[in-house]
Amino acid sequence: MKRRNLLRGALAAGLTAPALAALTAARTDVDQTLSPDTPQDLADLEAAAESYGYGYHGQTPTRVLADLVTDFAALRPLLTVPQPAPVRARLCRTAGQMAGMTAIVLHDLGSRKESRAWFATAARAAAESGDPQLRAWVLAREAMVPLNYGAPRAAASLADQARRIAGTRPTAAATLAAAVAARAYALNHQSEQARQALANADALVERLPEGERSDTWLTYGEQKHHVHLSHRCPRRWCRWRPAGAG
Repeated sequence: MKRRNLLRGALAAGLTAPALAALTAARTDVDQTLSPDTPQDLADLEAAAESYGYGYHGQTPTRVLADLVTDFAALRPLLTVPQPAPVRARLCRTAGQMAGMTAIVLHDLGSRKESRAWFATAARAAAESGDPQLRAWVLAREAMVPLNYGAPRAAASLADQARRIAGTRPTAAATLAAAVAARAYALNHQSEQARQALANADALVERLPEGERSDTWLTYGEQKHHVHLSHRCPRRWCRWRPAGAG
């Protein structure tokens, strides 16, 4: 009865600030007792992760890094409270993507140690998300760190792990893993393994779904494939390509 009278009094003057505050308090009291729903912030953070995938777009790497880490940190309060399993999986997937892209920027800035640490966090988040393609993507991207720092054996090991996890479906992660493996094998003078990985990458890229062909950090477009080809094809074996390979 007391709340009813308070609400009637507050609403007598219309939807004023005190009236809206009283309505909000009533809704929140009940809302907090209901089963957790998808946090409003999650959709925004998922969209942010997707937008970061398009790269620098003329911004300095340090500015992108600052924005990425700020949004990554915003996931923490959502991860520290109980969530339904599907929501928890989405949160971990977004965390894995953001941590992985943070590692990419750190690698581009030449911070190898920090990059590896962020890839490790990305791998843990990807594992908890239950998304094998995200796990494979993290490993394939991480493989590019030792690849670019002159450690092709370590790169091949990570790329092979990524290929096993990604499986045989034509996905961006599987294609990237095969392409990175081919580069690592070539640098390690393992010509036959390089040819096989190259053939696998060529076959996968031809079958990629349209949604995974865009040119982002999280997908695998034709441009990215050509960049990998230009890095991984020593003259002595690059002439071997399946007929019609792109």
